[in-house]
Amino acid sequence: MFLICLLLWILFNGRITVAILLFGIVISAAVYALSCALFGFSWKKDLAFFKMIPGILGLFRVLIWEIIKSNLAVAKMIWSSGKISPSYETFVTPLHTTAARIALADCITLTPGTITALLDGDHYTIHCMSESMAAGLDQEHNTFVRQLLKIERSGEARR
Repeated sequence: MFLICLLLWILFNGRITVAILLFGIVISAAVYALSCALFGFSWKKDLAFFKMIPGILGLFRVLIWEIIKSNLAVAKMIWSSGKISPSYETFVTPLHTTAARIALADCITLTPGTITALLDGDHYTIHCMSESMAAGLDQEHNTFVRQLLKIERSGEARR
């Protein structure tokens, strides 16, 4: 967070001089110290977040690929005979953290043809546009779940 504050300081100033850089370091350190005192930030948590960045980038890569595949499937469904058979599917996720569960719900909703209708603890209810999309929710083969489990494991390693 200290580096983000410092980068924002430099960005908002629009130029870099020694005075601006030194003043930015002092201000960023003060903001970081206040954040640590009031909101529970720490350099250990910041370091743990940096360790999770490769997994988060992998999740974005998976999300973009799944969006492309789903867009093609929805377009094919619309332009072909129109075999749309919507259904609700429920499943339980193996994810442990609330953040990972919410990320999974968001990934499912961002993927065309599926909407997260209900998230209750580790139980999901998903509205699917067709049976083939419902089959993609299989937890053992779901790429979102696999990537989120990797992120959770990297997060557990920091504790």
